Amino acid sequence: MLKNIFLVSCAVLVISGLPYYAQDISAFVSKGAATGTEAVVPAPSRAQTVAAKPSAHYATGVRAAVVPMSRDGHFSADFRINGRLVKGLIDTGATYVAINTSTARTLGLGLANSDFKHQVRTANGVTSAALVSLDRMEIGAITVHDIEAFVLNDQALSSTLIGMSFMSKLQSYRVRDNRLELVN
Repeated sequence: MLKNIFLVSCAVLVISGLPYYAQDISAFVSKGAATGTEAVVPAPSRAQTVAAKPSAHYATGVRAAVVPMSRDGHFSADFRINGRLVKGLIDTGATYVAINTSTARTLGLGLANSDFKHQVRTANGVTSAALVSLDRMEIGAITVHDIEAFVLNDQALSSTLIGMSFMSKLQSYRVRDNRLELVN
């Protein structure tokens, strides 16, 4: 009787952990196959990634996040930037993460007018920007440190863009079944 109770207890513990494991492992499954509309894009170098605090460890050691495609065909998600919640639009065509001055203030970045010394080309034309370093960005179980970002005036940028200065620090990312799968 005691043996049966023990086995049932073990089974319950294992089953209760499966949803968390299955959610984040989906980005890792069939990693080598790239067929049909599936695209696997390896990041430039794992050596460039700064070791992240383990926010989630699984049997595979993989940290992953899945972002579903929105109705407008974009991938938007909630990120934590320097510990603050920020809605970001993932844009692999953007070289850097880009935030506006209002978001920068929320993140505690104090910028002077003299910091806006870089000229950047956006979809709306050329504008001035300040180059900053973000301590950390998190999405799901993924944490990345030391990300370069540009701060633009609110008139030039209405939302946060998650560009390649973040994406290139990941191990890989791919689009499959209308989901963006990120692996670190």
